[in-house]
Amino acid sequence: MHDGAAYPPCLHERKPDGENMSLDQASIQQPFDLHLHSNCSDGSDPPAQVVRAAYARGVTLLALTDHDNVVGIPEAMEEAEKIGVRLLPSIEMDAEWPHEMHILGLDIDIEEPRMREALVIALARRAERNTEIVVRLQRIGVDIRSYLNGDIGVATRLNIAIALVKGGYAANTREAFAKYLRKGCPGFFTAERFTPETIIQLIRGAGGVAVWAHPMNGNADPHKLVPLLKELGLQGLEGFHPSLSKGESVVLTSIARQKGLIVTCGSDYHGAHRPETVPGETWHDTPLLRECRAFFEARPARTLARMEGNARAHTEFAPF
Repeated sequence: MHDGAAYPPCLHERKPDGENMSLDQASIQQPFDLHLHSNCSDGSDPPAQVVRAAYARGVTLLALTDHDNVVGIPEAMEEAEKIGVRLLPSIEMDAEWPHEMHILGLDIDIEEPRMREALVIALARRAERNTEIVVRLQRIGVDIRSYLNGDIGVATRLNIAIALVKGGYAANTREAFAKYLRKGCPGFFTAERFTPETIIQLIRGAGGVAVWAHPMNGNADPHKLVPLLKELGLQGLEGFHPSLSKGESVVLTSIARQKGLIVTCGSDYHGAHRPETVPGETWHDTPLLRECRAFFEARPARTLARMEGNARAHTEFAPF
């Protein structure tokens, strides 16, 4: 299968600042945010509103990265084209290896058949997990069914934590996780997840760029895991994220330079569900992030018209 997402040039072999920038320098220096969520997963805002919120903060390149689904991409793309910013159709997928990790698929073809098939499986597993969590909570007298908004198949644990707060079972989402949803708690349950290798293959098969999101979560050891993930085809690290300290960002960007991986930044925006974060907050005008923006802006833009054409092509040539 054609892989439209070639590895970026090795960052440690980068030319002096500006010499490898073929795009307008003013554009390169504008804020971008490659990790945002809408209410199609666990954010509070509709996709178009996410785009507007990012634009209001000066963000002109962004990625909608809802969990295990791309339902919100067309609406977000339409709004982005209307106001003149570039949206990368993207996704955040859950993996298990050796612990839970999230991998961003940036700038993917959302109609690619194998990706679509995988998302059906992922959402079925998510629905199974969520249903089991609700049942386990009911066993201890905690009934959140009337507080869960939307499709249980796309809900995340954050949605369940919010339902626990709405039901009066926890003061805030932090307490909800600590009391009910963490490992060893009465509502803890995990469903089968794809391996990182499978997810990376799916993302690259859909022409996208595979990036390890918030790599320090779960006490992960990037020194040990990044070389293994790169062997599987990983192309980037989210080196700037609200959960990362300055020191951790330094470690991650150093590893990325050594391994020739692209460095991205993302706010992990969830709207009112995580009001402490705002779009564009992790962007800095640094050589690595200017190079990241140049890399994505050099790729052919995925537009609504192009997505609709891809959908028709995949339908016309799909096997019986």
